[in-house]
Amino acid sequence: MEALQLSRGAVGALRIGSKDRTDLSSYTPAKASPGSNVLGVVKRVRCSSSGSGSGVQTVRATERRGAVIDGKSIAGQIRKEIAAEVANLKESFGKVPGLAVVLVGTRKDSETYVRSKKKACEEVGFASFGVTLPEDSTQEDVLNHVKQFNDDPAVHGILVQLPLPKHINEEAVLGAVSYEKDVDGFHPINVGTLCMQGRKPLFVSCTPRGCIELLVRSGVQMKGKRAVVIGRSNIVGTPAAQLLQVLPYSLIIILT
Repeated sequence: MEALQLSRGAVGALRIGSKDRTDLSSYTPAKASPGSNVLGVVKRVRCSSSGSGSGVQTVRATERRGAVIDGKSIAGQIRKEIAAEVANLKESFGKVPGLAVVLVGTRKDSETYVRSKKKACEEVGFASFGVTLPEDSTQEDVLNHVKQFNDDPAVHGILVQLPLPKHINEEAVLGAVSYEKDVDGFHPINVGTLCMQGRKPLFVSCTPRGCIELLVRSGVQMKGKRAVVIGRSNIVGTPAAQLLQVLPYSLIIILT
């Protein structure tokens, strides 16, 4: 399932346009617009390359019939919108969004995900940056590369490909990514803000946010529906439940 991140947030030192933090209480699908900022575009393209499943299931209250959502088609449309935003940013402000990926080791699945992200960047006109470190890299090595991307003004979004080798503390590495460039939404500030009543994080974990976008763009009527979230992972289950709490669903969480 193609997942898309549609929020637009503050850029920190680099701000283009007038978009503010993501307001999940009035969520609507994003459209290409002249005022879009670099960070917002980075968040969307990062998630358009995700191949993760949803973990979210909607059930008709009476008919109990399923429906197939064409995520690939929706992703293609959103990538066209992203490309238009990127072209506008470049023409109007001379800015090109940049996405950086940190990969540690040679896991085949991780390498595949990284290639798909790079391809997505190329399709919409992003600058892509990346570093591949040996499996036996120290935690300090990884943190140093994260810091370099944090300090690079040409990089507007950073993601650390998971999982990391067992000898590296994932929480320490994810927490070292600038929360203003944390496209995965794993930084404690973004995670914590999502749990607050206002729910205005700079970034939200892309897979659950993509699931919501698929429902919205597919015209699914939310009121009166039941949403079932199976699992409580930090990547999908927990943030999905947080997002669904601000929508008119009856929410059921099944812990695994």
